[in-house]
Amino acid sequence: MLLASPKVAIPNKASTKFVATNVAAIAAAVAAAISFGGNGFAATSSQVDVKQTLGGYADNAGQSRAKAGFDIASGSFAFGISRERVADANWRDNKYLQAVYGEGIRLNDSWSLGATRTFDKLTDTRLAAGGSSDGVIKSQNFGVGVSHWMIHETFQAGLDLSRSIIDRPEYEILDFDATVLTAPSMVSSSGATVTARHLSTPTTMTLASATINQSSDRPLARFYQAGVRQYVPAAGGAVHGTLYRGLNQGSLSTKTLYGEVNSWATDLAWIQELSRTTQVRAGWRVYQERETGRAYRDETQFGSDLFSVGIVHDVKPELMAGNGVTVEAGIARYLSNKDLMATTANFGVSGKF
Repeated sequence: MLLASPKVAIPNKASTKFVATNVAAIAAAVAAAISFGGNGFAATSSQVDVKQTLGGYADNAGQSRAKAGFDIASGSFAFGISRERVADANWRDNKYLQAVYGEGIRLNDSWSLGATRTFDKLTDTRLAAGGSSDGVIKSQNFGVGVSHWMIHETFQAGLDLSRSIIDRPEYEILDFDATVLTAPSMVSSSGATVTARHLSTPTTMTLASATINQSSDRPLARFYQAGVRQYVPAAGGAVHGTLYRGLNQGSLSTKTLYGEVNSWATDLAWIQELSRTTQVRAGWRVYQERETGRAYRDETQFGSDLFSVGIVHDVKPELMAGNGVTVEAGIARYLSNKDLMATTANFGVSGKF
């Protein structure tokens, strides 16, 4: 039940002109900055990788998405921008969309910037920043990380720290126990992830990670992951298997809109080399979640299956005026136990110049 509807100004579409209209100028400026270098993160090569991607999403709940992205990278630097158009055909039946957006179509612009450096071929350091805005909800995120190979370069340990801030309109709902819950206008979260990789054999790698994330609008979250990457020389392919575990439990308050979540997921994928220039990937993901309600502690079971297939092909340089060009495409099918069905597709072209 909606108690209060915030007055949210929907931005004029002309005022949110996407920076992609100036992609050429942005690419030239970033490429110039990369060539110039500085502060120890100078690029090791003048070669620039440019990538353009297109993606789409549609489900049987009336939502569709279309996304276009542009990325450039050279040496230690990477920069990306994207725009996503989200349309909700049934937005009039959604009180949250009515109160916050007031319409069924919104545009979200996002950007990302990253820098990496390797010391002595054993220690990797990385910095990352990004942000997004749809004119109503804005987010910013920052990250820093370091990893190091040891024990004859067979074991890698890493640590990553992250911070995110979200600005949004306040939104009030009436919980099942007649308690008024208010989503705060600013949500911040901080996280730390410890990772480990072990090259068990020349064809086998195992990995594990643990994450703790503290957010201002929900209980403490803990995530665990374990996986294996096994190359099969006889088949010319590799199998990837990963198991995920998530626990989102802790104290609840009137500014905590979520109950306690207990989830797990498993990924299984096969990557096949068809030739020196073509690779195919087929994957299957199963996800299950049990959420305990905030008020009466009723339990809801959620589950989904995701099937995906993709292909990556390197075009011969002699066919592209001597430049290396890579084409990739993929499609995925999503199905949940809540009768939600969705299809996604993506297409990308990248080149080295």
